[in-house]
Amino acid sequence: MPASAPPRSRRSVKRTMAAALTAAGLLLALSPTTAAADSTAAGRAPVSQAVDAAAALPAGTWWGVAGGRTTSNYNEYFPGYQFGCNGDQRHKGVDVGAPTGNRIHAWGRGRVVGRGYDPGGYNRWIQVYFPSVDMSLTLGHLLDGSEMRVGTTFTRSTVWAKVGTKSDGLNHAHVHFRAARGNHGAAPIGPCEDMNPFILWNALGLPS
Repeated sequence: MPASAPPRSRRSVKRTMAAALTAAGLLLALSPTTAAADSTAAGRAPVSQAVDAAAALPAGTWWGVAGGRTTSNYNEYFPGYQFGCNGDQRHKGVDVGAPTGNRIHAWGRGRVVGRGYDPGGYNRWIQVYFPSVDMSLTLGHLLDGSEMRVGTTFTRSTVWAKVGTKSDGLNHAHVHFRAARGNHGAAPIGPCEDMNPFILWNALGLPS
């Protein structure tokens, strides 16, 4: 039997193979045609939608909120919480805390379908609808006067509104996201008709 290659040669071969695989992976990642073909084969979005979905939100944002961080999770249990479904005391949305006045960027293309003020609940809020995925999103606890008007259309990264204040009885400045299927129009989404906002986030092609 032939003698085996010395250890250095095996390492060299492995490095060469790894470099070749990395280069091939980069070529595939950079090829919109290949990505679109894979998406179409899997029954997902066509080329134009796939390219649009790849557009990132501004750097330094979390769930589209500049300088944001998650402060309350979806369906999190809070004893005594009064805004759950049928008294289940569960938080029906995601809270993202950030300093007052920080911008909240749109997750994708759509239009504003509702706007109002709910003292003791959502406070200042807007309702947005995404026709491409037939889903809605309510944003609550916004800075007065910063929010888009009803009928306004937007694209990804457009500024929807700004983070509100603690003066409405909130324990910290934050935006509350609540999502649902369908177009909820002028009325904000209720606690028994909601879904995890990440379902909407994912449907819009945003990175998990």
